[in-house]
Amino acid sequence: MLTLSDQILTVAAVLEAIVLLPILLEFLSDRRKRKHAVALSLEIIDVAGLTVHLAGVDDVLMDIKDLIDRARHPEAYAELRLGNEILIAGPPLSGKKALAKRIAIEASFDRIIIVHNPRNVDALARAKHLAQRARHQKIMLLLPRLDLVDAREDEELLVELDALIEATSELSHTLIVGTTNKLVAGSEIDHLFGVTLTLPGAPVVPEPQQPLRSDVHRMLAGVAEFYLDRTMKAGYQLVDISRDGFIARILLNVTNPAQIEDIVVLCQTSALYRRRNTESKSAERTITPDMLELAMRRVVVG
Repeated sequence: MLTLSDQILTVAAVLEAIVLLPILLEFLSDRRKRKHAVALSLEIIDVAGLTVHLAGVDDVLMDIKDLIDRARHPEAYAELRLGNEILIAGPPLSGKKALAKRIAIEASFDRIIIVHNPRNVDALARAKHLAQRARHQKIMLLLPRLDLVDAREDEELLVELDALIEATSELSHTLIVGTTNKLVAGSEIDHLFGVTLTLPGAPVVPEPQQPLRSDVHRMLAGVAEFYLDRTMKAGYQLVDISRDGFIARILLNVTNPAQIEDIVVLCQTSALYRRRNTESKSAERTITPDMLELAMRRVVVG
């Protein structure tokens, strides 16, 4: 027979359970909704057998053949740590997702993980988990409609996007591709991606041009000298452009050190690609003015 104290404890436990039951039910309901939202937001596509009808962007595919080769053969570009993020900007229904899928096919990827709702933090976390687990598969992480992310309203979400891209872009087997209907040069979304491809008719809002302060200009010049010197020490050579000319061309448009690093790495990518596709594999790794202009176009938009 229960003592009075035991009875009081039993009654207290029952009352506590009654009070907590609505909270528990709400928690379970919210968890179920979140799992359902993630399921709706995520789509995983096997690239094998995927057919993409893409017209009018053959020039774009030719323009990024070095990036496709790097995605297809990451081991040949293992010395380069940047360049695994591509942002495709273009008007609605211009074939941005189709182009991304075509890149996946050309680069012999195994799967595409599409996050249809880029504002769902849980879906972003799940996509990151899936990409990191797939060590033996080549994965494209596709993030459509990033223009829906408003920096004024979604600061926390931008932090999550930044963390996702930073974590997965370091994986050699993963390529991150985002799409946007509108690109604001210099925006948070723009800065998240090292490479930007603009399709014909892409609405691009240029970054307001303001003269750089002399101290900022000196700092950027020092950054350009650092990355170029490191590149030269790695065995690359400049052809038809001087060291000072290379740096001066970069400084005409860049506004931050990250852009400079991206430009130099893209020059290296083009140089390695050209070397891989020459008859003589012993050819020098050369960087030419056309490589620099292509890299500038990919990094500095607007």
